[in-house]
Amino acid sequence: MDVLKHASIPLLAFLALSKNPSLISIIILVFGSIFPDFDVFFKEHRSYFHSLLLLAPLFTVSLYVQNIYLRLFVFGIGIHLFLDFFSGVIPFLYPLRKKGFGLKVLGVVAFESLPRISVKYEILVGYPSKSRGSYVGFSNDSLAITLIALIVLLIRLNILSI
Repeated sequence: MDVLKHASIPLLAFLALSKNPSLISIIILVFGSIFPDFDVFFKEHRSYFHSLLLLAPLFTVSLYVQNIYLRLFVFGIGIHLFLDFFSGVIPFLYPLRKKGFGLKVLGVVAFESLPRISVKYEILVGYPSKSRGSYVGFSNDSLAITLIALIVLLIRLNILSI
C-alpha cells in the first residue's frame, strides 16, 4: 500500500475541481482514498474493499442521497481502485469471484529523426495476496506528489500565497 499516492492523487484532483475546498471535505476524501487498503486486516489484501460489489452500491446511494461527504468518500474509493488497477490486480467481484485483473502499461517516447511513441501493455490476472498484517509504505515519487499536493492545499486554503 502506497498511502501517500492513494491520498495525494485524489486530493490534487479535488483541489483542481473544487471551488471552495473545506478541511472536512479534504479529510473525508483522503479517508475514502485510503479506506480500501483497510482490507489488509482481513485474510487477504485487495479483497473485500477492492471489489465493485462494495463500490457500486455506495456509488448508487451517493447519487440519490445528495450528500457531498458521501460522494467525496466514494470518489476517494473509486480513485483508489483505478490506481490499483494499474499497479496490480483488482478482484472486481470479490468474494463471489476471487480472480482479479489489472493493466500494466509501459510507454516510451524515442527522440530519433522523428519522435516515435511506443506503448506496450499487459493484462494482469491474479488473486488477492495473503495479508501479512498492516503496513504502510511509500515511494520517492509519491512523496514528491504529496509535497506538491500539500503546497497546492495550503494555497487553496489561503494559508500560503504565491
